[in-house]
Amino acid sequence: MSHTLVLMRHGQSQLNNASTFCGWIDAPLSTKGQDQAKEAAELIEQYNLVPDVIFTSKLTRTCQTAKIITETLRREWIDVTKTWRLNERHYGALQGRVKSEVLEEMGKEKYMFVRRAYDGVPPLVEGDDACIDQRYNFVLDEHLPRGESLHMVEDRLEPYLRSQILEQLRLNKTVLVVAHGSSVRAILKIIKGLSAEQIKEVNIPNGIPMMVRVDDELRCVGKEEYLDPEIAHQMAEEVKNEGFHTN
Repeated sequence: MSHTLVLMRHGQSQLNNASTFCGWIDAPLSTKGQDQAKEAAELIEQYNLVPDVIFTSKLTRTCQTAKIITETLRREWIDVTKTWRLNERHYGALQGRVKSEVLEEMGKEKYMFVRRAYDGVPPLVEGDDACIDQRYNFVLDEHLPRGESLHMVEDRLEPYLRSQILEQLRLNKTVLVVAHGSSVRAILKIIKGLSAEQIKEVNIPNGIPMMVRVDDELRCVGKEEYLDPEIAHQMAEEVKNEGFHTN
């Protein structure tokens, strides 16, 4: 028996629009990102994938995306669970910095290692991190990151995925996860059994829902499908090339 999991990266944030490392900085959606969330809801309805439950991160851009989706679907009553485990990767000392400037400073090889290598860790934040605020008060300090690789994102996300989210899937509910580029990549790595090399080539566009069928053990059944594959491919290429050109 297979279950329906819908994954998507939030709509464009104000820092995405500026091609800036965002991470745990709490950037809201841009106007374009709000429109993308509405369009995502329309696709979800068109493909008869209206969710029974929604999971988001603790960051405003995913919360806003989920809210716009439920409003557009006229189902504001859908349960939305927020967890820091679905937060974007913490980009450490790179957060708030323009990607093209970091590329120029680091050089292509190191820049791509930090951005895409499974174990690529950015320079860590030193001292107090302004991005860690009261929404994380219930989490023990030693569990909060100061900079993460994708491997570290997977480690803090997988237990939640296999307990809370899989539990809803096993109840045969359609589950929508509104997360971030790195947390969606981590989920895909887990459910598809991708290698560290394979996940380097996966880029997640903003605002395009992806439908995945999984079994009771959270293994992918068949191939994942973007609900708008042409636009998803185009936008994924743009994500891949971030930092290599300026507007």
